[in-house]
Amino acid sequence: MGETPKVIEILGPGCPRCQATHKVVQAVVTEAGLGCDIRKNESIDRMVELGVMATPAVVIDGKVVFFGRIPTPADVRRFLNLG
Repeated sequence: MGETPKVIEILGPGCPRCQATHKVVQAVVTEAGLGCDIRKNESIDRMVELGVMATPAVVIDGKVVFFGRIPTPADVRRFLNLG
């Protein structure tokens, strides 16, 4: 496993897809015992700043790692380098 992320942001307007993304990410982080901060962010300015064109988006320590659909638990484990 790589370095534990400090902050994971879920970007989106607060729609059901964004809420589902938050739940999937939270479940994988909890299952893996990672001590990172998970934040939901509905700021259009933040999405523009990071160049996000489709939501939901997942940002780890300021880097967009996933966007455009709800990730599966396997997707989350992959972008968190959990194997």
